[in-house]
Amino acid sequence: AGSMRTGHPRTGSGRRQGYTHAAASRMRNTYIAPGEYEVEDLFASVEKGIYCKKMGGGSVGPTGEFNFGVDEAYLIENGKITKPLKGAILIGEATEIMNKISMCSKDVELAPGFCGSISGSVYVTVGQPHIKVDSITVGGR
Repeated sequence: AGSMRTGHPRTGSGRRQGYTHAAASRMRNTYIAPGEYEVEDLFASVEKGIYCKKMGGGSVGPTGEFNFGVDEAYLIENGKITKPLKGAILIGEATEIMNKISMCSKDVELAPGFCGSISGSVYVTVGQPHIKVDSITVGGR
């Protein structure tokens, strides 16, 4: 159905948790390539910002709008990690934020995760290098 709406060829990216769930079109693998920087270089370049060490759940709309909870976050001040933060939520639009990535570190780590949808919860692999996003909307408590 997705290929008919967009005019692109089928990719085989549909999925479902089991026969009791509706099949749904899902995105294919997307990764951010490692960059040339050490993680410390990213921190050193930030005057005031947030280090999102561990991400939580969230959602992405059909046009790329997203919101993701941050399970573990810290304030960055003058290139140093200072205080822990609680209840942060990252809000934005995917293509806009991708254009605001100014630095990527050399480290890439992958981990198991879940993706939920009308098609149920399915195991996925998640991960990326540390990235510096120059600006993003942060909500929360």
